[in-house]
Amino acid sequence: MPGIVTTQSSCFIARFHVDPAKRAAFEAIFDALWRGSLDLLNAQCNLVYYGWDRADRTFYTIESYKDENALAVLRSSEIFQTVVAQLLEQCDAPMELTLLRGMEGDSAVFNLYPAGRSQVHPSSGDNHVVIA
Repeated sequence: MPGIVTTQSSCFIARFHVDPAKRAAFEAIFDALWRGSLDLLNAQCNLVYYGWDRADRTFYTIESYKDENALAVLRSSEIFQTVVAQLLEQCDAPMELTLLRGMEGDSAVFNLYPAGRSQVHPSSGDNHVVIA
């Protein structure tokens, strides 16, 4: 569908529970990540949103990619694995990732990323990614 409405692609909402004492480090790592990936994001994403919650405690990323295969390649890359592990080091709880499918898309994305502890994201100490 042309325009800003996305009904086919998957989308995810990630919630990073950032340790307040490590917020500056988290922001520096995340800023370098998205700015360094801007060409990829512009080419591959339907939407991207980054921001803090009302309490200024939880950092959200909301992303929808045009090509699920390109996203899988990105998630398996060394840079993604390294940087996400660094981000998790700045958190005081596991990252929560809610996976959604487009209202006209099929549910195959849920088979790629089953609920529970993620098999495609890195971990750091006790912190890991939990998919809902």
